[in-house]
This record gives sequence, C-alpha cells and structure tokens, in this order.
Amino acid sequence: MDRLMHHKGRELPRSYKWLKRLNKIVIPLYRLRILPLFGFGWLFLLLTTIGRRTGKTRRNPLEFHRINGVIHISAALGERTDWVRNIRANPEKVRVQVGFQTFHPRVEIIEDTSEKIQFIEWMIEKLPREAKMGFGWDSKEDSLAATDLTPLAEFMTVIRLHKSQ
Repeated sequence: MDRLMHHKGRELPRSYKWLKRLNKIVIPLYRLRILPLFGFGWLFLLLTTIGRRTGKTRRNPLEFHRINGVIHISAALGERTDWVRNIRANPEKVRVQVGFQTFHPRVEIIEDTSEKIQFIEWMIEKLPREAKMGFGWDSKEDSLAATDLTPLAEFMTVIRLHKSQ
C-alpha cells in the first residue's frame, strides 16, 4: 500500500519519508507566519483538521491551486490519505491558513468523475511538472487525447475550499 497509482494503472514508488521530516520544519514556520514572508503563501496552505479517531488537531502543509478564485487541493492517494479522512469525518472543523489569512472554509468534496477529470486536465496543461510528481504524467510520452483519465479520476480525491463570506 506504500505506492502511488500512475495514470496508466502502473504504480510509482513512493519515497516520502523526507516529506514528514520537512513538515516538522514547515508547519512551525508557517504557523509563526515566517514562510508567508518568503512568498510560500501562494504555493502552500496549512490545512488544520481534527483527527477522526483521536480528536487531536492535525496540520498538513499542502500545495493548492486557485481555479476561478476557488482553492483546490488534491490527494493522489485518494481516500487513503489521513487528512482526507479527517475532512470527511469533521468538515465543519477544517481551518485553512493561506499566507497570512486564516479561515474556516466551506468544504466541497468533488465526487463527480467528470469534474475530477477537468481538474486533472487543468493540472496537465497548466502544471506539467506537478502532474508528473503527483500522478506520473509525462508530457513527453503521454497524450491527453489518447489517455482515458477515468481510472485516475475515480481514485484521486479533489476538494474545493470555498472562503465563507
């Protein structure tokens, strides 16, 4: 289960042990509002959830994308991702820090496969490097017209975070 599904059904190796170590540095720097000073607020947000079993506060720095003014986050591991499970268990207790702003968003988990495919296509077109890292898309080898993205979209979780007014 320590593998990431590739868009063609192949599996990619996962070596994210360094990421957990990096998070121990990134989270305090973000919370102290130091990272946003260096411009990381446009790329990463700090997602705070409540643990579904423990009830403890859980923080995850996540890459996010604004599409039509709405924040989108995705989990290539889909429902196996802890922060996704925590959001599903307690969507009303989610808190987001983007740069210097902190807010409680209205959470919208995208269930429609066609909407997820649109998000994947957007990533492939606008952010090919992130698409390669996230789900193994290689713009030199892969063709969007010749690829069925449905299996990837059904596996992946995409969440919209609407800023409450």
